[in-house]
Amino acid sequence: MRLFVNKCIWILIMLPMFYACEKAEKPVVLPPKPSDSLMLFQVNLGENYEDQVYIDFLDSNFIKASVKNKDWDLAFDCSIESNRIFMNGGKGVFIGVLGHDDFLNKVDLNSVKWRWDEASGGDSIVLRNWCHAPTRKSFDSIYIIDRGTESEPDKRYFQFKLTYGSFGTYIIETADLNGKKVFSAFINKDPYKAQVYLNFGKPQILNFEPKLYDWQFCFLKARWIYYEFNPPLIYTVTGVHINSRIVSVAVDSSLNFETIRKKDVEQLKFSSQRDVVGFDWKVYNFNNGHYMARRYVNYIFRFKGPNPKYYKLRFTDYYSKQGLKGSPKFEVMAIN
Repeated sequence: MRLFVNKCIWILIMLPMFYACEKAEKPVVLPPKPSDSLMLFQVNLGENYEDQVYIDFLDSNFIKASVKNKDWDLAFDCSIESNRIFMNGGKGVFIGVLGHDDFLNKVDLNSVKWRWDEASGGDSIVLRNWCHAPTRKSFDSIYIIDRGTESEPDKRYFQFKLTYGSFGTYIIETADLNGKKVFSAFINKDPYKAQVYLNFGKPQILNFEPKLYDWQFCFLKARWIYYEFNPPLIYTVTGVHINSRIVSVAVDSSLNFETIRKKDVEQLKFSSQRDVVGFDWKVYNFNNGHYMARRYVNYIFRFKGPNPKYYKLRFTDYYSKQGLKGSPKFEVMAIN
């Protein structure tokens, strides 16, 4: 028993010496924690930019809807006070005014003066004045639509006529190039959406857009016109349209993205033009044959309302990890 006690005392004496001989652990230096409000996103539009993608950067599930660009021809504004109708420029849609009260038995396509929408959503939209605004009474003009070169030949051209029904309903009647009636459709405004859509070829009314307050902008193909050329040069671009019902945007290249504060942006000029972000957040580098994001350009999103919130966004890349184009990458941060 005495021998056992002596051994225990010896162990207790020597134990601190063993710990003292252990090599001290080297502290691990952790990388700096990123800002809690910095959000990183990347979207795949397809290498040929065939997808139209709606973004909500306030939601972890940030892609709210995706549809093929070619799936629609016309978009109908759902605002109570509006009767505006947009065409799908990214698909190559054009519209002409035939100027008659009824469908023609024969249409000479070579004599049609084809028109287009302004990318900004401004006053030069072809169908902006299709009815008398105060009364919503149609002017009874016949239009013709060219749905683009990728459409089936027998479904590329349609004559159509618009009227306005009660309770915010667009009414469209269509005929082929020989005046034979094809279909009629009642297109109801959806109070929870910015727009509803129509595909002439199927025909089909489409309601794919997210709810009005569930997205800030969408990536899509769009038409850009270079008016400095004669005739104007019509060009298809991949760009951004904002949800102008809930946000406006200021474009800035003088401020440092990381240090932008609320006091810096309150005096900037904000725009509700749908193409205020547009397509030139990237530029083509002819030396290396690649697109480059303009990282120095800041897009300041202001949410409409009495106490607006501000967010800053910049694009950082246009390629996927595999090196495929059509995958815009961007980051967003709340402005305090």
